[in-house]
Amino acid sequence: MSVLGPGLIGGSLLKAARAKIPGIRLQAWARREAVRDQLRSEGGVVDEVFAEVNDAIKGADLIVLAMPTGAMARVVEQFSAESLNPGALVTDVGSVKGSVIREVAPLVSALGARFWGSHPMAGSENAGLEFSESSLFEGASIILTPPGEENLTPDPALKLFWELLGGQVSVIGAARHDAIVASISHLPHLIAAALVRSVMTDDRDAAHFSGGGFRDTTRVAGGPEEMWSGILSDNHEAVSESLGKLIRDLEIWKAALDTLDREQLRGFLCEARQLRESL
Repeated sequence: MSVLGPGLIGGSLLKAARAKIPGIRLQAWARREAVRDQLRSEGGVVDEVFAEVNDAIKGADLIVLAMPTGAMARVVEQFSAESLNPGALVTDVGSVKGSVIREVAPLVSALGARFWGSHPMAGSENAGLEFSESSLFEGASIILTPPGEENLTPDPALKLFWELLGGQVSVIGAARHDAIVASISHLPHLIAAALVRSVMTDDRDAAHFSGGGFRDTTRVAGGPEEMWSGILSDNHEAVSESLGKLIRDLEIWKAALDTLDREQLRGFLCEARQLRESL
C-alpha cells in the first residue's frame, strides 16, 4: 500500500495498517522533507518514504490519496503508466466526492487502474502527522463511493481493507454522499465557526466565563482554515442548501422566543432531545 500525503488521516492509515495487517508493505510520499523525516522517525511505520510520487506508487496494489481534494488531480497527473501496477486500486480519503469523481477517476482509468472513493468519518480538529493514531478507524463509519452512480456493489478488496482497520463500510453515490456530509459534518463546522465569531467578536471577555457547553459546541472551529475553506468551497452547493434549511428552522425558534411561546419552545427542545438520543 502507498499513502500519498501522510497527515492526520494518511498517517493514521499507515499506523493502522501496520498494526492490523501482518506482512503488509507500506510506502509513502510526502511533499515536505520535514514530514518525510518525521515519518522515518516513527519507528517502522513505513518501509520506505519518498520525495517523488512515482517512486512511492511502484509495486503498490492500493494507493491512497490523502492530500486536500483540490490537489488530488495534480498529484495523479504525475503518475506514469510504468510506475503504476496494472489494475491497481486508487482511492482517496477526502470529505467531498463529487469533484474527486469528476476530476480524478478519469485520470486513474486512463492509466489502466481502478478508482473508488473512500471517506472515513473519523478525525479531529487537529491536523498533521503528529496527531495520527492507529486506532482512529476502529468503529468508524467508512463511506465508499463508486466512480459511477449505477454500481453500488462495493469493491471487495477496498471493503476488506477498511474492515480490517475496524471500519463499518457503507456504499452510496457521490451526490448523496456530498448531501449527507454537508448536513452532518460541513454544516456543523460552519455553525461552530459562526457561533465563535458571533459571541466573541463583540465580547471577547465572554470566553473567560464559558463552560463545557460552549467549548464542546465550538470545538471543531479549531480546525485548520485552509483545509476547511477548501472543503466548504468544494461542497458549496450542498452546504448552502443545508444552511438554508437551518436558517428557516432558526426563524421558527426566534419567533417562539419573540412571542414567548413556552409550549412551542418546550416541544422543540423535547423533539431535539429525542432525536439526539437516537444517534
